[in-house]
Amino acid sequence: MKKIIPIFIVGVLLLSGIGAVAVTDEETQNIESSVYLSEPIFTETDNYLKLNIEEQTSYLMDTGKPMLPVVTKIYTYPLGTEIIDVNVAFSEEKEYVLSKMIMPAPQALPLLPNVMVSEQTVTTDKTVYSSAEMYPAEQYLVSKGTGLKGEEHVIYLAVHCYPAQYSPQDNTITVSEKIDINVNYKSPEVPITFPDVYDMVIITPEQFQAKAQELADHKDSVGVATTVETVENILSDSAYSAGRDDAEKVKLFIKDAIEEWGIHYVLLFGGHQGQTFKWYVPERRSNNDDGSDWEDGYSTDLYFADIYHDGTTDFEDWDSNGNDVFAEWGFGVKDTMDYLPDVVVGRITVRSDSDAEVVVDKIITYETTTLGSWFDTAVMISGDTFPPARGGAPGYYEGEDETDVAANLLDDAGFTVERLWTSNGQFAGVDDVKNAFKDGAGFIHFAGHGNPAYWGNFLPDAETEEEMVDGLGRGGMKQLKNGDMLPVVIVGGCHNGQFNVTFMNFIMGIIKHGLDYFKLTPPYGEFWLKEWVWSDWASKLLLVKNGGSIATMGNTGLGYGYVNDGATQGLGGWIEPRFSHALTVQGYETVGDCHSIAITDYINIIGRVNSDSIDRKTIEQWALIGDPSIQIGGY
Repeated sequence: MKKIIPIFIVGVLLLSGIGAVAVTDEETQNIESSVYLSEPIFTETDNYLKLNIEEQTSYLMDTGKPMLPVVTKIYTYPLGTEIIDVNVAFSEEKEYVLSKMIMPAPQALPLLPNVMVSEQTVTTDKTVYSSAEMYPAEQYLVSKGTGLKGEEHVIYLAVHCYPAQYSPQDNTITVSEKIDINVNYKSPEVPITFPDVYDMVIITPEQFQAKAQELADHKDSVGVATTVETVENILSDSAYSAGRDDAEKVKLFIKDAIEEWGIHYVLLFGGHQGQTFKWYVPERRSNNDDGSDWEDGYSTDLYFADIYHDGTTDFEDWDSNGNDVFAEWGFGVKDTMDYLPDVVVGRITVRSDSDAEVVVDKIITYETTTLGSWFDTAVMISGDTFPPARGGAPGYYEGEDETDVAANLLDDAGFTVERLWTSNGQFAGVDDVKNAFKDGAGFIHFAGHGNPAYWGNFLPDAETEEEMVDGLGRGGMKQLKNGDMLPVVIVGGCHNGQFNVTFMNFIMGIIKHGLDYFKLTPPYGEFWLKEWVWSDWASKLLLVKNGGSIATMGNTGLGYGYVNDGATQGLGGWIEPRFSHALTVQGYETVGDCHSIAITDYINIIGRVNSDSIDRKTIEQWALIGDPSIQIGGY
């Protein structure tokens, strides 16, 4: 398949108002570029001012601190390039006297059904708002890492610029009109390249090897050179004995598969062994404690995708402090990681031979059958994610705003978009969801509240919890009648992709908590977490026979969003529509590439993944349940 996607010495996401020139000598090269900024726009709310600049790419979103524009410029360089230094200068500054304070950034809120969230009020960080010091103190931040651009491994350099500095006590803000960036770097004498032997490796237990090979043979027939490797072979190979556990051994194998075969895709073909706690294909658990008192970790397959570290080909072990606790954040300790995907990973959580048979047949049919006009339909299903019942303001429908971003992208690309929203009456219950599947759609995007067994969202401006509209539960998936009209599904909510669920949690919960396991008053019993279901919502949707999805993306842990007009400024409300952006604007063609580049864009544009535990969680837990090499729309 190996498509050729050109890699420029400098790739820039912000094109308007930018000039760039390379200055070369025998040892180093300089890239000099300028960003010209439009006049700032101040919007007045009841209590605050909100500042926008046309060229901004995101906001500073540190809870309680001033919400200010960020202009991010992204460069890519060939692997092996040495970044020597980066200098940023701001000029043509104007000072504005303000009538109100700049709006503080909102709190990230969880996307749970049937769990009350305390009233969301915008509060200010007194350490900032009571000071005359400029915020932010530093005007730019630089990050770099090794990642994928198309099918090439590159170094990403992200320069996050803060053109506005605010002095709360002086009621003034200074805004620059021009940003000059100079990058000094040295190109590699010999570019680092990898062989072109295979496009994909399927990692599977011996039990599913025959079905995995059937899938590999199909992939070969459509031009995706694929090989199969068993977990048993990897774990018994002395080459990976340095791995501290099974997951690290598998990751070390993936590193070798990149460097010896040039793989682009990895399919982890296995989940729990039946309803036990044992794994057919190992799980990596993040130890990122988000402070919610809900969970102190969750499954993350991004671990298997992030192979290289900090702009090098050094192994990224996700244990920067060397204490054998992976992806750690909490109690004064924190691992810092590159996070950028170096290979495209998906997992199919097969637990039985029948699971393997169902999903392989679905993939082969999808990719070899001419898809009908149904594929050109995209369905958005959502409602009011944070109504007054959850502390949001009337008139803001966060889930609908999120899905509208994806809808507009798909509409511009020629899809017929249907908006099933509670606000327009098109989403009033589970029958509306079932009909959307039955009629056929290429894409279905849910945004709301969930758990491993359920998804739904609120009526507009709901005043009580009883105004939640039930969307789709695991029990209703067998009733989906879409046959071979299989959509790519994105679901925003908590735990819909929690692929580590098992019925053993039910037994262990009773042993541990007794009747308190079923407690119906706060703090609720753990039974209601639904971690005892036989498979998670996203996996069930993929593995259901004669319907469901061809791939599903969802959160393995507690999902988060912003309220009111901040809904699409970060967290799930940003990364989930970015899949559609990767497909329609950036031109990626496979499910895995669109999923992977959405994560890459979040890291590069939104940033904060090593400074904010919720931003980190957003990328770590967004799992692809499906074959990453699926050609969207088939061949």
